Amino acid sequence: MGADHAGPLFNRVMGNQASDGAFFTRPVAAAIAARLTLDVAGETTDNASAASPPDWTNPQTWQAHKTVDLACGSGALLAALLADLKRRARQQGATDTQIDNLQTLAVEETIKGMDINPISLQLAASQLTTGNHYIGYRRMGLHLMPYGPQADNPAMVSAGSLELLGQQTIVPRPGSLGLPDDRIAAQSVWPAPGHTADTHTADTELRDAVDAAQNARIVIMNPPFTNRAKMGEKFPKDTQHRLRRRVDAMEQLLIGSDSELTDFVDKNSIGPLFTALADKCLPQTAGILTMVEPTIALTGTSKQRKRKLLAQRYHIHTVLTCHQPGQINLSQHTSINESIIIAKRHAGPKPDTRFINLDRMPTDDDEVSDLHQSLMDCAADGVIANGWGTVFYWPSERIEAADWTPAVWRSPDLAEAAAQFANDDSLKTLEQAGLLPQATGQLLRGSYEPAEAGLPGSFPILKSKGKDAQTTIQSRPDEHWIPKQRGESIRLANGGTYPEVDKMLTKAGHLLITAGQDNSAGRLTATADDEKYVGNGWFPVTGVSVVEAKALAVFINSTPGRLQLMRHPGKKLAFPIYSAAEVANLRIPDVRNDARARQILADCWQQTKDTPVPQFRDGECQVRQQWDDAVARALSYNPQELTRLRRLLHQEPHIRGLGYNQHGDAAAA
Repeated sequence: MGADHAGPLFNRVMGNQASDGAFFTRPVAAAIAARLTLDVAGETTDNASAASPPDWTNPQTWQAHKTVDLACGSGALLAALLADLKRRARQQGATDTQIDNLQTLAVEETIKGMDINPISLQLAASQLTTGNHYIGYRRMGLHLMPYGPQADNPAMVSAGSLELLGQQTIVPRPGSLGLPDDRIAAQSVWPAPGHTADTHTADTELRDAVDAAQNARIVIMNPPFTNRAKMGEKFPKDTQHRLRRRVDAMEQLLIGSDSELTDFVDKNSIGPLFTALADKCLPQTAGILTMVEPTIALTGTSKQRKRKLLAQRYHIHTVLTCHQPGQINLSQHTSINESIIIAKRHAGPKPDTRFINLDRMPTDDDEVSDLHQSLMDCAADGVIANGWGTVFYWPSERIEAADWTPAVWRSPDLAEAAAQFANDDSLKTLEQAGLLPQATGQLLRGSYEPAEAGLPGSFPILKSKGKDAQTTIQSRPDEHWIPKQRGESIRLANGGTYPEVDKMLTKAGHLLITAGQDNSAGRLTATADDEKYVGNGWFPVTGVSVVEAKALAVFINSTPGRLQLMRHPGKKLAFPIYSAAEVANLRIPDVRNDARARQILADCWQQTKDTPVPQFRDGECQVRQQWDDAVARALSYNPQELTRLRRLLHQEPHIRGLGYNQHGDAAAA
């Protein structure tokens, strides 16, 4: 059995385990990750080359590829990697008897898995032993990691695999003066030889768990990305708080040993801690790290430090993302975009990074094989055979600068163009121009509430961003709001307005930029008007005049503006969420000092202000062409190139709602 069927079974039996971070990897995604990982392992094996791959029939080769999954769940990734090891050995002529012996060797000696759920581990064991009754369950390298209150000491709580951060053999502690390790109560899934269930204590497998984790050749995992605030929701509140404090303590041990990780980890997700732990399980001079990660982690500014440090310590070898609508997730029970990242230790200058952008997801093992062979045949930039998608390489200096944005684009040309616009020194950022996007939405939702239009003391705002909301580039307020706590006497004494409203309206602007929207159903990324407004879901921009606002609204709705905005999506590629800080880095023409550019763009706003704007998914239209033509004239851009990029943008799957070469009837089927 080449794919994980236990993950879906577990979810049916046990329900969603998301609060503990249990998002099981989809079988085909695990198979792809395994094949690509072993490809990279072959590249890094001593004396191996494309013409002379590793001898996968040799037990020593298998022993040299110790593999660890720190959150293995039902064993999807480990089972897929084992299946591909067997496939490679079989291709090199291994007999059935040799395959059985190699499988026994791998499961008993070189494949190591850890998890907090015993049922998951039992399912993992069943997958790893499939077709081989010689494997001893008690010799398997699967470890039940302690989580929550411990049976022998309820006052002590443990944090699963993250407890390994408390072990000096994993995370050395400079200046610890021989202080002992934090106690960790890892258990084998089955009693060790010579023990019964009654005599098998919590410490029986302590050393084995630590030994299993360290000095791996490969760490492959779908790390939990649970929010720390949601950890241990199945436990009482007091236990939850102690569990989070325990994770904080493990984090401090990690940072105390490796100060570069200070900004790598964060207080929101436990995912970065698992990545840091994986880094500690690999030797500093060798090893491969393969992860399934949310795609937004490759682009969001909040993960910039993490990307920089990974690029410093590894060659980011391959990033794979599927752009087929409905197939964007690599984990079960999720609906977010996810990517496979394969990184390897590399001495010296780093090579460029290969980005694989799929137009469709394989549906079974045969299609995984076809995709893999097509990738093997696609040595350089270009289209992958059989309609699988594209491969292209991104410069290592951009990767090291934390620019991994090609993952969000199906088209390599759009990735390149967006990077060039975002780094064009002839354009200033909003912040450099003294223009400040104001996050008024959070303030509105906290202290204000919707009100009837015309209610004394209320004020208009821009709220909706859907297909029936802002339909022209001229701002049109669609709601009125009012303070939740208000006194009529105070309003009258203040000249007819509430002081809170006066304060809010200091953040109003003639220009409003989207704070996030549906990239398919939406219509506009910015609006402008003679009047100033605040927004809920829109950032008003202060410091900009009326004519400047109109000019900038045209630019931000043009192809160069949209490409910049879409480089750093939050949440999902199809419905990005932007922060005010990210929007402040948007590069714009100097409409304050360049009178010619300002006038061309402002005139275009005037000409199109009453034109209904089609939804993004409707593709080519006259008004978007007018905006791009105005930008080309104002900034001396090549109008034919903007037209080409605009039409490519229309074809992006998360905008069009369909994959490349996919039609509506096929998508419905």
